[in-house]
Amino acid sequence: MNERLDKLRQKMKDEGIDVYYFNTTDNHMSEYVAEYFKTIRYFSGFTGSLASMLVSANDAHIFVDGRYHIQADKQCLVNDVNVVKLGSKGALSVEDFIKTHYADKTIGLDGKRASISFVNGIDNKIISKDIYSSIISDRSPLSKSMLFKLEDEYTGKSRKEKLDELKYILGGKSHVINNLESIAYLLNLRGDDILYTPVFYAYMVIDNDDVYLFIDKERLSPEILDELYADGVIIRDYDTYYDFLKKIKNRTIILDDNKVNYESKLALKKNKLIYTSSPVDLMKSVKNETEISMSKKAHEYDGVCMVRFIKWLKEIDKKTISEKDAADYLDNLRKSYKAFDLSFSSIVAYNQNAAQMHYSPSRENEVMLDNSGILLVDSGGQYKEGTTDITRTIALGEVSDQLKKHFTIVLKSMLNLQSVTFMKGLSGNQLDILARKDIWEQGIDYRCGTGHGVGHVLSVHENPPNIRYMSTASKSEAEPLRIGQIVSDEPGIYLEDEYGIRCENLLLVKEAISNSWGEFLCFEPITLCPFDLDLIDVKYLDQKSVDLLNVYHKMVFDKLSPYLNEEETEFLRQQTRNI
Repeated sequence: MNERLDKLRQKMKDEGIDVYYFNTTDNHMSEYVAEYFKTIRYFSGFTGSLASMLVSANDAHIFVDGRYHIQADKQCLVNDVNVVKLGSKGALSVEDFIKTHYADKTIGLDGKRASISFVNGIDNKIISKDIYSSIISDRSPLSKSMLFKLEDEYTGKSRKEKLDELKYILGGKSHVINNLESIAYLLNLRGDDILYTPVFYAYMVIDNDDVYLFIDKERLSPEILDELYADGVIIRDYDTYYDFLKKIKNRTIILDDNKVNYESKLALKKNKLIYTSSPVDLMKSVKNETEISMSKKAHEYDGVCMVRFIKWLKEIDKKTISEKDAADYLDNLRKSYKAFDLSFSSIVAYNQNAAQMHYSPSRENEVMLDNSGILLVDSGGQYKEGTTDITRTIALGEVSDQLKKHFTIVLKSMLNLQSVTFMKGLSGNQLDILARKDIWEQGIDYRCGTGHGVGHVLSVHENPPNIRYMSTASKSEAEPLRIGQIVSDEPGIYLEDEYGIRCENLLLVKEAISNSWGEFLCFEPITLCPFDLDLIDVKYLDQKSVDLLNVYHKMVFDKLSPYLNEEETEFLRQQTRNI
């Protein structure tokens, strides 16, 4: 790492750059990216999905949120990269760190991989240039595979209907889209350019008359090409996008400054730019009846896999398997059943490893299990019917009374949010306390949000909706929750060097009551999998929580048992028995 950073610093010196900025995104501001774009890993050793990095002549700092505090310490400190733990007392954001420590310095960055909002948030002289690519050896190429259609029977709305709806919303204004999930959603197309997220690298420009798609044309089958042309989509080569933008003049253009890159802004300087969230965000977050029906079917498939996994885990001698063995077993269950892919790399973490929220098991650092303690399993699948995300904490044998207490409190916290009825118009930052209050009463918090939106055969993380009390750059936590959205509910307790506990269901936002007081909404759990009764200490549950759990478990049994054989059904019956 030191040699790589030395080469980077020499490039900085040659270009008159004092501090160089990296992030973990790509040209499209994606959270998950292709291997080609994992440059922070190359220069720091950090393998998580979200971070920023500043490199100066004398030092380097990486900025990570609460999910990655422990992981970044382990991966980066050994490489002389300082870890700034966002959310901790006194920790500065990247922008504030620059203002405090590098106020008069020239900042270098790759304008194709920095958002407009980030660059607008600092006052420094900016040099937009990729100076790192020539340093990186053996860089993985981008995918060239063919795209595939997601038929209307899965989407509930045709490509033309979506494009016409967007044009109507734009009202004559133009819209530049970098976000890959938005493009895949609008076109009812999917790809494999990013591991676990079925999107493809492309740009779109839309106005009242035309829709331009910038993509490698060779990746489109003749059938898809004909359908795109029939729906009024004009195909241009991916690499001509910025030259195309430079030719646009005197238009009013909507840009999401968090999801469009800085280089696009520079190319559009001859136009009136309006910075606001993309209308596509709301379109794709509110699932239609077909998407909802299909998503529920996907969760039935996923629940079957989880029940079979838990049965296997409970019955096997845990001393004979590792975290990675368990992860591989679960991954194979999904892929051999109904899933065409995973929705993210499975987090299978034993005891203290589970305190790292986004821990990843590996063969290189293999951890064997035992017939005691707990295993935290956070996983999901990509099905043509929908995207799943589920966390269960599972007892492998004897556990401490404190751990049982903490598990029961986390489960109760999840049920608190899952069961709420609330006024229409409330947002995620107003509901977040429901999942935290019992945990806060223990003098504990978790350094992440409580819930994120989930896409429909798209990214497992989608905003809006967003449930958290902390502010984010997109401010999606302040957006009201809307009927048809799907959001996770995943409180947890994480004690470094001891254990981590998380319980997670996905919830569908539904109408509850409409009367003279107004409209009330509620959540319907669509995740189908039992919670481990071996970890529950009932003295920490009130009667309402007991009733909620029993009702949920009955639903799980009723929906999943038709898929299972006799032995599996009996196992599920025991796992969902009343308490």
